[in-house]
Amino acid sequence: MTRDDRVAERYAHALFLVAERRAMVPEAQEGLQRLLALVHADARIGPYFRSPLVPLARKRALLRGELAAGPFAPVASLVDLLLRKKRLGLFPAVVEEFEKRVRRWQGLQAAEAVSAVPLTADQRRRLHARLERVTGLTLELETRVDATLIGGMYVRIGDRVIDHSVKGLLASLQDRLFETSLQARPT
Repeated sequence: MTRDDRVAERYAHALFLVAERRAMVPEAQEGLQRLLALVHADARIGPYFRSPLVPLARKRALLRGELAAGPFAPVASLVDLLLRKKRLGLFPAVVEEFEKRVRRWQGLQAAEAVSAVPLTADQRRRLHARLERVTGLTLELETRVDATLIGGMYVRIGDRVIDHSVKGLLASLQDRLFETSLQARPT
């Protein structure tokens, strides 16, 4: 995790605490998404806010005007703080971290299944049901293909990885053979 990731995580955590305390998590999420959509909608907005030629007061006034219609003032305060600290470039990462916190708050856990070949809809459904049953969690399952796995798949749920790929099994076998060869050497 980079320093910027940790900083974005802290900003997201602070905003989430305020939103949760005020029972306005959905409103904060909506405000963040609206601002993110605004930034992505016009390619000129990012450079405008990064430009040292534009006075800070003008940038802040533009943001206040855009956020005035929004229902959640702490989002405006967060963006204003990012702007003043010259960390507005972290905004997309802050939104992503905030979204992760909202999913956890809702009892959802992100899971990723990476397979050597595409999964059918039925395989995906069965895998999803089995993972939820085994972990006891409500999962948001994303799938992708990685042909370098040779066969099988691995699943990542948070920090936990379940590796049943041929590539993973071969690496494990290689490690065991290496350990065995080291133990067999006479000293």
